[in-house]
Amino acid sequence: MFLICPSTGKRFSEPVRIANLPDICERSVVLQAIEDGEKMPNSTLEDMRQSIRRDASMEKILLSIPPMMKTFPLWLSYGHVPGSNFRVAPEQSFSQMKEDLDLYAHLQVTPPLQALHSFVEAPCLMYLTENNLGVYTQNSKGGMGVFLFNPLTGKQEATDLKKLANQLGDERTDQSVRTTKTPKEAIMVLVDTSSSMTEECDINVSKLSAVKQLFDAFANRSMAYDFPHLISLVTFGEGVKIMHMFTENLEKFKEHVHSLQASGCTPLYDALARSVTELRKMNHKFPECLLRVICLTDGIDAGSNNTPVPVVNMLLNSNIVVDSILVGEVDNNVLHGISNVTGGCCFKPDTSKTALKLFEMETVLSLESRTLKPKSSSAIQDVDELTRIFATHGYDDKPQVKLPPGVQSNVVMTEDALKKKILESKTTRFMEKDRRIMEELKSLHCDPHPYCSVFPSDEDFTFWKILMQGPPETPYEEGVFELYCQFGEAYPVKPPLVRFITPVYHCNVNNVGRICHNIFDRNYSANVTMREILNAVYGLLIAPEPDDPLDSVLAEEFMSSPSKYKEEAQKNTEATANTKMHDMEKKLLGSDPQKSFVPPHLICPLTKKMFVEPVKTTYGTAYERGAIENYLKETKTDPQHGGPLEENCLKPDEDLKRLVKSYRAKQIEN
Repeated sequence: MFLICPSTGKRFSEPVRIANLPDICERSVVLQAIEDGEKMPNSTLEDMRQSIRRDASMEKILLSIPPMMKTFPLWLSYGHVPGSNFRVAPEQSFSQMKEDLDLYAHLQVTPPLQALHSFVEAPCLMYLTENNLGVYTQNSKGGMGVFLFNPLTGKQEATDLKKLANQLGDERTDQSVRTTKTPKEAIMVLVDTSSSMTEECDINVSKLSAVKQLFDAFANRSMAYDFPHLISLVTFGEGVKIMHMFTENLEKFKEHVHSLQASGCTPLYDALARSVTELRKMNHKFPECLLRVICLTDGIDAGSNNTPVPVVNMLLNSNIVVDSILVGEVDNNVLHGISNVTGGCCFKPDTSKTALKLFEMETVLSLESRTLKPKSSSAIQDVDELTRIFATHGYDDKPQVKLPPGVQSNVVMTEDALKKKILESKTTRFMEKDRRIMEELKSLHCDPHPYCSVFPSDEDFTFWKILMQGPPETPYEEGVFELYCQFGEAYPVKPPLVRFITPVYHCNVNNVGRICHNIFDRNYSANVTMREILNAVYGLLIAPEPDDPLDSVLAEEFMSSPSKYKEEAQKNTEATANTKMHDMEKKLLGSDPQKSFVPPHLICPLTKKMFVEPVKTTYGTAYERGAIENYLKETKTDPQHGGPLEENCLKPDEDLKRLVKSYRAKQIEN
């Protein structure tokens, strides 16, 4: 597909389609033709006027590739291809379909070094970069350099396989561990299957049954977040058994967890020692992969051949993090100490709901989301070193959230950020991403969101802090919530990362501030604006969506006890977000946000700030909508005129809004 408009000889800017015309046109060319009375092939002037429409597909392509590219390889679809070629069998589970797919060798992703160390039947799939899957088209003749087909450029590219393996962090020479992408974390799950796990816990089911439910939640949430993890299952009861080797197929993992039976003693240290051996193998295959053990037990060690001190030193030397979960009334200060010195956490949930909430936390699901505890800098000498830790560091409630570096950076007003960037644009060529971010910021500067304030980082234009006023008549109305927005390299093809910094009690927001809304996945397109994203997040505070939760415990509470949910949300808002917008703005900026001169007629007499959403009363006075609505809750009079005033007497002041937008646009002119 050509990305150049034949009429202008330049790359398409605003691609459009016209009825009866198979080719893509440039909007400006079509409009000029209509104005000049020139007809296009197979189209009348009336057809051209009536049928002109945006070509959204071409817009996405233009936004997703660099400006220097003039062509784009397009996969053509033909209607006569039988639909059965891509049939999904509804009677099969996802796990079964995944196993069927594994039978097709040419659909498996081949590690780069496998082509050097053993015969590989070409063609096969091979990653060129983390997000670009290419095709290995010829067998290696023994040299390091081969040619791989890059589908994004449509060309064969010379590639050094050793350098590629190092770049991908994939040192496998075979497919003994199968994965569709380089894993970021390898997790060995150790489950206590000793006879004591048959005892009942607080929900009148056995401890082992409760564990199965917890790991169901763990697997489901991990799949929902699409974490690039490999997970292995080990049991310790009647000896230490590897029930399932490392896999990214979590459905299969769940099946094995469900089949567990309880019997035997508790060889905990033997299980930890075995996990070191297996995780070291993974580290050899994937050197940059994080290594972790998740250990779930209801007792102290019994029957191990290993002792705790050598085991913990092996864990430290191998840089393995141990998270442990204690079930029941048991206290295991040795395991607690092992977790802490390796940088992990030790949890002891007191109810099934607390345990379920724990296993849905993103900071429990992934080490990348948390700030690890300091690890022991020296070898452990005796068991007392481990047991003493409990006196100063008890059980953990939740891991500490890891925030991006931009959260600590200084922020500026939109006016200052835009002036700086517009000045840069005169001497620097901007990428498509930077131009789009600047357009979004201009839009939010000239026509701000009535309940959100945006503050770009002074050091990084692609990182914003956002202050969001809680919606009226919700549990969040007295709060101001801080969020951040990070525009990735793939923006606007992929959505920006928007998360809450302020903890919020909400079934669609998790403990690290991740927001569950379809505007960030299936409903996102390159045309979605930041205003629409802010509206979507603000709308979630007004109307939670319990059918698509990130916190299933809160979703259940919202459905079964809405009054309790509202009460707890109000308490949380008061505890974490009970600050005025002006005070939060001043805190972020380090000074009064409105420092420059603004004409008095553009300032609301109630907020003392420039209008955003002005309304006028029957007396001709003008106020900011949110401010006057709050005022009228207390006093039903016009603040300036003094006459009686009701909320239904407020009308949008479009003339004043136009003046404000015009003034804001002039603020950023250089």
